[in-house]
Amino acid sequence: MFEQIRSGDDGISFDAPTICFALGWLPFIIAWAVYNTAFTEWLVQTYFITIMVFINYPRWYERKNLAKAWFWKGMSVAFIAIHPVILSLMWLADLSTKSQWHDSATMTSICAITGILEFAILDRILNFFRPAREIAHGSHESSDA
Repeated sequence: MFEQIRSGDDGISFDAPTICFALGWLPFIIAWAVYNTAFTEWLVQTYFITIMVFINYPRWYERKNLAKAWFWKGMSVAFIAIHPVILSLMWLADLSTKSQWHDSATMTSICAITGILEFAILDRILNFFRPAREIAHGSHESSDA
């Protein structure tokens, strides 16, 4: 049951994409801290969700499929058709929960719900484009165990 637990590894790697992600997110966090509006809250959430879905998800869970055309077809569908709709819904949620202070608990909960929704939809989209032989053998690298 616990065979896959690696000691000394907390799952966070300090490689170039992670450092760029943190540095790119910093201006949005500063703007939210200074202005604390629904728009700056939405910018922080949008940056986080976009990076998690389109940068980290492929690097973490689809590494073996990065060079395959079906993968990028699925990601393109998600980027063009689904991602803007989900970000718009997140914007409406941010506006509807507007209070004097857009606190981090509200921001985090909206972002978490949005992330769960988008990852579930992305998984369905990718499985639609994924060749049948790969679905039969497991869709993610972690299913090798």
